[in-house]
Amino acid sequence: MSQQLKYPFSVVTRKAAQKLARDLRSLVSFVESGTNTYIIEAAEKRVLAALDQSEIPLVHTGEPGDLLIYPTARLIVEKIGDPRLREYQAEAESKAVNKHLGKEKEDFVVHLCQSAFGWHVESTGTIIERAKLPIQLRTFDFKLRYEDFLEVSPEFHQSPWKLINRYVDKGWVPVQRLELNRLISGKFKLLILHSTLDVPTLPQRLTEAVQRVETDLRGKIRTTKPVKITGGVVSAFPPCISNMHDDATQGKNLSHEARFALASFLLKIGMSEGEVLGVFKAAPDFVRGLAEYQVKHIASKAAGEGYTPPGCSKLQGNSLCPVYLGITKDPLCEYVQHPLAFYQTRAWEVSKGIDNHSWYATKKRKRQSL
Repeated sequence: MSQQLKYPFSVVTRKAAQKLARDLRSLVSFVESGTNTYIIEAAEKRVLAALDQSEIPLVHTGEPGDLLIYPTARLIVEKIGDPRLREYQAEAESKAVNKHLGKEKEDFVVHLCQSAFGWHVESTGTIIERAKLPIQLRTFDFKLRYEDFLEVSPEFHQSPWKLINRYVDKGWVPVQRLELNRLISGKFKLLILHSTLDVPTLPQRLTEAVQRVETDLRGKIRTTKPVKITGGVVSAFPPCISNMHDDATQGKNLSHEARFALASFLLKIGMSEGEVLGVFKAAPDFVRGLAEYQVKHIASKAAGEGYTPPGCSKLQGNSLCPVYLGITKDPLCEYVQHPLAFYQTRAWEVSKGIDNHSWYATKKRKRQSL
């Protein structure tokens, strides 16, 4: 059963859990009865571990009810209904799965993603067999259909995850074992983030667990409350930086490229390292020591001049420009090629109380077409 407990999304685990509780109401009845109340305690600890960014505890008492600890933890989170808590849970559960997958045999991993997600995955053979492949393919352990690869890879913003940078042969994408592990755990994270539960009225023990988690969540939010930037400054942000700033302060995970762009921009417009650090405090994977090092590194390049944030073309290439993606529009974007140039112009407009932007067409030259 221990393997079933590691992968709550697996077909075997879900079927076994459904035999004990076919729906949420029967789950509530099951965990509230008799000796099954240990499930509520374990589920609460599981949620709190995610909130504290600790390793997810794997409770294995040998009882069939162990399989209901994860569903009960999901129930607690959905009852509270705070998207930040769901982000913390998704991040922690995904990391736990990724760690467990590193200890599994290849056959199990292939079967898991085939049965759980319907992915088409094949081994590229033994080391001896791979030696006969073209040299650029010999380090890859598996091949995955591109459609399945694209279910998760857009969530990873690093260059190697972009399909255009991958070798594709007749619709198959070669992947290394560690990459497949990350795709599986990433898919599990998406399942948590995008799923919703119609939670029924909860009885006393579950309600008390929900209340305790809510109390801890409020404490977490107070200690990770992001730095508030004054309205005048925020209103001068270009759409790209505004989106990143909103996501950061709402506790969403930003890609590495987005974090760098936001941090370098805020430092360049005069925010202190401490203030910039505060913007990222609400992130589910925030680690103060690491964040301090990264912000200091961005700020201290070239003897104190600091890194310059990426320009519009770079942000567009990393899918970080909402205007380029057609999500929003701002007339000033066509007349600049860098977020700092946008900020300089828009901040001047804000200071002068200028709301009519028609002057761009006569006073500025178009730099790009969006």
